[in-house]
Amino acid sequence: MNLKAIIVEDEQISREILKKYLSKYCPNVTILAEASNVDEALQLLRKTEIDLLFLDVEMPFGHRI
Repeated sequence: MNLKAIIVEDEQISREILKKYLSKYCPNVTILAEASNVDEALQLLRKTEIDLLFLDVEMPFGHRI
């Protein structure tokens, strides 16, 4: 089973590290897209059907009302 995922992380190096770990240890996970902020993430989530979301829990301006 192949799982489709999006990474939401403001630090590029952290996104790269996560992608390398996923490629090495989780070959059944395909990263469809990446977002570096909440606005990008919301746009991606509205138009992309995914199974997994890798989400940074401490992002600047990360809250929405």
